[in-house]
Amino acid sequence: MKRIFVILLIVAAVAVAQEVNPPRDSMDFFAGAGVWMPGLMNDGNKLEVGTSFTVGAETPMAQGDQFRLSISGGFCNSERNEFDKITSVMLNLGYRKYPFYRPYAGARGLEPFVGFNAGGIVVWDSVADDFSNTEESTSTGGAMIGIETGARVKINENTFFDITLGGDWVPIGGEIAGESDSNLSGIRIQGSLVF
Repeated sequence: MKRIFVILLIVAAVAVAQEVNPPRDSMDFFAGAGVWMPGLMNDGNKLEVGTSFTVGAETPMAQGDQFRLSISGGFCNSERNEFDKITSVMLNLGYRKYPFYRPYAGARGLEPFVGFNAGGIVVWDSVADDFSNTEESTSTGGAMIGIETGARVKINENTFFDITLGGDWVPIGGEIAGESDSNLSGIRIQGSLVF
């Protein structure tokens, strides 16, 4: 009985050792959309929930982690009558870790991840037509730092869907859309297709 157990153990070990990951390209691309909620830490925040769009590239997930380069656009309206909306462009370099990744785990149907990113943001507002004679458009820019968590869902061998919840620290803002605090920190919730 012990010999059979040892033989089965050796056969299983050899089978696992022969298993290889499915081939991947040298780089994956992603595109996504979601909601953007800036200025959540401001007293008297009048910015509404907006939309965000992201495109970018990432290194392969061969070792359970990856680097990601992304460019995003964010848009949200203002409740202040003087301003229509604010628009932002964000460029970020991020690192993501898949803590439950195993190289011989076979088909990965659902993988949680955590990560962080850093980069820059440029923001400007749009003055409402009724106030174009009394208000001026404002723009600003600066650094931003973010953290994220979420899960990657496998669609097929080379296509995945990411659901991401991220928090951004953006210590700029100035007088964008009449906001009194110089802080556009907030959160983003996004879905992305990775291919």
